[in-house]
Amino acid sequence: MNHEANSSNIKSTVSTAFFAAVIFLGIQSFRIPLPAAVGTPFLHFGHIFVMLAIVCLGAGRSTIAAVLGLIIFDLLNGYIHAIPNVFVSTIIKCMFVGTVFSLLRSKAAGNRQKEYTCAVICAALYGITNIVVDFIWSTAELMILGSSLGAALTAELTSIPATIINAGFTVIGIAILYIPVTTAYRRIMQ
Repeated sequence: MNHEANSSNIKSTVSTAFFAAVIFLGIQSFRIPLPAAVGTPFLHFGHIFVMLAIVCLGAGRSTIAAVLGLIIFDLLNGYIHAIPNVFVSTIIKCMFVGTVFSLLRSKAAGNRQKEYTCAVICAALYGITNIVVDFIWSTAELMILGSSLGAALTAELTSIPATIINAGFTVIGIAILYIPVTTAYRRIMQ
């Protein structure tokens, strides 16, 4: 392996680990509880940092960073029961949104304003995907635990506002942070 390839692999590994740490810290250090009938949701920076990982690292590496960061948070904070949901939903969101962003960014052909617009659109897509996946997962989980379909749907519908708030927070975060973070990331990775 030549020196350039080795250096590139090290940068890739370090940047993936960096984003895993930032995702963890984004939840660990800033949490505002939100009301919900099911679960214990809270407003946090985690989804913003997952989305930044998606736009910087791409679908595959952002998935690794996000799964690591989010699961480490769950393990250290008593959310072990949430790990299957977090694991599956994070893979779905990162791979889906990462693929869409990659396609849109290639169509932007290096135009930073178009890339910015693509990132904000993908942040909204990430939020919508999170809402849908979380709703389906949590409804199924409640039914497995013995709730009727009606009771599970009602409980989840009352919990959706918390997920919507986090989705909106993610879009705002990406609108603010996309340009400075991706600019710094590109400089570092050169």
